[in-house]
Amino acid sequence: MCSIQAAMAGVQIVGKVQEYREQKALAASKRAANDRTRENAQVAYMRDINKIDQEKVQADQEKAVAEFKTKQESKKKLAQALNLNAGNAVVIVQDIGSLYNDEYTEINREYKGDMITLANQTTDAYANMAKTYNSIAPVVEPSRTGLLLDVAMTAGEGYVAHTSATSAKKDEGLVVAP
Repeated sequence: MCSIQAAMAGVQIVGKVQEYREQKALAASKRAANDRTRENAQVAYMRDINKIDQEKVQADQEKAVAEFKTKQESKKKLAQALNLNAGNAVVIVQDIGSLYNDEYTEINREYKGDMITLANQTTDAYANMAKTYNSIAPVVEPSRTGLLLDVAMTAGEGYVAHTSATSAKKDEGLVVAP
């Protein structure tokens, strides 16, 4: 009878150890998945930042081209008016200058709008990465202390069962060897 109880306790202990090992493997698997999720979030963030940088370069180029065209057109109009001897040269320069000054202002306004949009996209890209990081569930490691307590409880239950069976047999007058 005692050996059956000891065998049962042994099986339970082996089961507890195996359960601990499975929990340990699951925690390692979750940790690896979390690391991969972090890596993917960083890669996505870097791609977003790269795309934003490319858009900034493109906006810089568009601004430079627009300013160059405006300058060239301003010079062309100024030269035509002066060559035609259409009046006071100072007034012609002021008139044409004010006309194209509005175009420069419009170019700069559009450029600043593009820069604000790109800054917002940068903030959004970081927020997406942070949201991904925050959505990662923490890994709960199995407790060795918990395993030891489970093993001790199982062994204790086996001991109590063995002691109870021994004392019951002693009460019946049977002699039981330890």
